[in-house]
Amino acid sequence: MRKSGKALARLRAALERLISGKPQNVSPSGKLTLNKINNEAGLGNSYIHKFKDFIENEANPAIESFNANYDPVKAKLSQNKQNLTEKEKHKARMKKEVKLKEQYRQERDDLKTINKELETQISSLMFRLYELQEQLNVQNVVKISQ
Repeated sequence: MRKSGKALARLRAALERLISGKPQNVSPSGKLTLNKINNEAGLGNSYIHKFKDFIENEANPAIESFNANYDPVKAKLSQNKQNLTEKEKHKARMKKEVKLKEQYRQERDDLKTINKELETQISSLMFRLYELQEQLNVQNVVKISQ
């Protein structure tokens, strides 16, 4: 009985979210159905059908009134980023983060390549400096005659 009470509470909360147009687990567009209420509540397939009283007294009247006022053209026009479900927002955020990570990895790899090239160039210049100093030292040797 306790589990069914929780499920019934979840169904009622899901119905309220769907009617208010702020669902968390399903798309806010489209007509209201028992399956949509069930999915919004996060319950298993057709679990809503175990609650006949809820369907007859609460869900069906709400579905009929919602669908009577539902205009698909108006719904399409009003649907924008604000109406995205939490899951869709999370997916978009994750996609953006993955893209940024890839960009940062590419930048890191490019900088590593540039760093190696600069180290090679510095080593080459240091060696050339050493050679020139040696050459200068050989030329600047003063012979002391007796």
